[in-house]
Amino acid sequence: MGGFEVVVPDKATMEHTVIPVIESLNRKDREGARNLLRIPLQVLLVRAVNTVILASDDMRDLLPREDPLLKKCIDPMDALARSTINWTRSVEKGS
Repeated sequence: MGGFEVVVPDKATMEHTVIPVIESLNRKDREGARNLLRIPLQVLLVRAVNTVILASDDMRDLLPREDPLLKKCIDPMDALARSTINWTRSVEKGS
């Protein structure tokens, strides 16, 4: 991913934080899901992650626009577009 290191939540983080977010969403408990979502985001940010890709539309829409954690998140299509632009620039420089 040219300049990016991919970090994913470990198994314990997935089982104890991410999965409960999804379960809360399935129960239509948006407030519970919102509160739970903050935990894995903070875990990743503590690991020195600069940007978190939220691949689920439902998760991206949970946090209010003014939430500082949301400012550290990016849409996967934005990440793909940025990566493609960076790759194209590196190829052009090599030509």
